[in-house]
Amino acid sequence: MENLIHEYSLDLGIELTSLDLIQENKYCYIYRSEADRQPFIIKKYKGDDSSLVLEEARALDFYHDIAKDDPDLIDSRAVKLNAEKNLLCIGFVEGECFSDIVYRGRRDAGVREQSVRIMGILGRLIKGLYEITRVPGDETSPFIFEYCQYSSRQLENIPVLGFLLFRGLEKSTSDLSVSFKAARITPSFIHGDFVFRNIHVDVERVGLIDFANTIQRSHTLNDVYNLRFALNNMILPKGFKKDLWSAFRAGTQPLSFPEIAHHFYYEYHRRRWLMLKIRSRNPVDQMQAVRGLFSFAKSYEQMNIKHRTSNIEY
Repeated sequence: MENLIHEYSLDLGIELTSLDLIQENKYCYIYRSEADRQPFIIKKYKGDDSSLVLEEARALDFYHDIAKDDPDLIDSRAVKLNAEKNLLCIGFVEGECFSDIVYRGRRDAGVREQSVRIMGILGRLIKGLYEITRVPGDETSPFIFEYCQYSSRQLENIPVLGFLLFRGLEKSTSDLSVSFKAARITPSFIHGDFVFRNIHVDVERVGLIDFANTIQRSHTLNDVYNLRFALNNMILPKGFKKDLWSAFRAGTQPLSFPEIAHHFYYEYHRRRWLMLKIRSRNPVDQMQAVRGLFSFAKSYEQMNIKHRTSNIEY
């Protein structure tokens, strides 16, 4: 590890004093480090292609620009990047994982109120991101349609269950994508993994982490429904969930999007979520999928979701 500390210090132009591996995935190694008594996250991407590290650095710089002067947000500071070495240094976002706070709110009224306030901040953040990054006349990234098709195919090809529950998903995805493209929905930047574990809270301030899945030309509803499914999957009192989502919706006002945008991104995340849960080898994930199929992860038509034009409804 000492050799890596020396190597990364030279590559990034800062004097690292520690380096501890906290996670490895198929894309990168993730370390916690310190320099000048300040904590950092170091990400070393695998392979020679620098496109992923450049995309994440771009998103982090964007987040830094909007967070540095916002009293509600925790800034991750400017990134240090060595694209040639696929190396990225990110300011550590202090605070507690929001999911841990929300679960404490089940039994603590004060924490519950704090959680509701935080959801309002997140709604305002999402609204602001859309207003800043929307690109009228531009086209949605092809990846969105490809991944929705992939998720649908994976579900439809599950033995027995695919025939019983997911027959026709590939065809419906094609039809839904055609309708979505015909509507010329204005794309915008998304975080790409906007869920409770990637939100840190320090008293009344929030900070976002893990910008590895950002997409420049998707849509705000992509993040919205990602968060919605994450909340639905949490075991919380029904009234608490309602208060959390009402606060988030209030923060997004007066955003309004066409029905087809809601339909497409609801199904995008429903199918993605079910695919990941059902195909997981973890029995807990599989049980969550079963619970979701009989409650919050029914099809858009089955849920009979209605949207007003004045704000986001679910």
